[in-house]
Amino acid sequence: MISSQNNLSERVTEVHSQNQCTTIKWQTPPNSFVKINFDGSITSNSVACGFIIRDDNGRPVSAASCHIGSASVPIAEAMTLRNNLIKVNEKGFTNVEVDGDSKLVIDVVN
Repeated sequence: MISSQNNLSERVTEVHSQNQCTTIKWQTPPNSFVKINFDGSITSNSVACGFIIRDDNGRPVSAASCHIGSASVPIAEAMTLRNNLIKVNEKGFTNVEVDGDSKLVIDVVN
């Protein structure tokens, strides 16, 4: 969910692991870059994907989510990133930073 009242670049999430608390802050991309954040999700028999593209000030440029039927988590993540890359290409962006939680998908693209 995106809230226009919250500055997304200042939202902070705390991750608790082994009795330690680490603060993670979303980082804006370098000047003249856009940043893609993507994720795929799977439940018992449903796969969904979503992404947001933000400019170098953290402002949303484009966002979408979709239901993609039945697939594995890596396929859902890969389809989400693919949709993102198509969208940034359509919008004419050439300087793109990608951020997602699927190391497998990101490593394949790199």
